[in-house]
Amino acid sequence: KRIIPSGLCADIDLSKIKILNIFNWIKKSGVSDDEMIKTFNCGVGFCLIIKEENFSKLERYFEKKFKPYVIGKIINGKNKIKLNGKIIWRE
Repeated sequence: KRIIPSGLCADIDLSKIKILNIFNWIKKSGVSDDEMIKTFNCGVGFCLIIKEENFSKLERYFEKKFKPYVIGKIINGKNKIKLNGKIIWRE
């Protein structure tokens, strides 16, 4: 929220988040989706906001284990963050 200018919004697709096993395990304990997002960020360590055309250049700086992937985009909007979709939990 802190880095997004007024009038813009981070439009996040929750179904794009790659959930690590530890968070699936925590979820099985009965923690709500809202709490998983609020408390654990579902394992999203950090987000980079870059121009789409720079994504392939950025990828080469990360090891295979930590490859970046797209979970959303910046759009016009009054709210700083908009969450869409649903987290896909593994059983």
